[in-house]
Amino acid sequence: MTEATQHVGVTRSGRAVQLPFALDEQPAKLPAACSRYAPVDHFDAYAVFEYLLSRELSRNLGDARMVRIYQGMSTRHKAELDDDWRTAERSALGLSTIFDVLEHGKALTDRLFQD
Repeated sequence: MTEATQHVGVTRSGRAVQLPFALDEQPAKLPAACSRYAPVDHFDAYAVFEYLLSRELSRNLGDARMVRIYQGMSTRHKAELDDDWRTAERSALGLSTIFDVLEHGKALTDRLFQD
């Protein structure tokens, strides 16, 4: 049976960044499609969810449930990367601050989720 997901973005290699519909507030695992992700895809998905998290936090009445979900998805993707690789990728992309990472994530996020 295929897992129901919502498409929220796309990685640089063309893989879909997805959010499972059947989420509790702390997602236990990544969507099945993520099993084919390379480290670069996890980095991009991490950046997308960091952007979505910051977007939700910046709203006047942000949805606390969505904050926890986006944070959980970001953490799950980040856990797939070791610190040295993540640092090297940020350097290769010229992402020196978290704001640069957020802009990278925004560029990969579907227009529906961009402000």
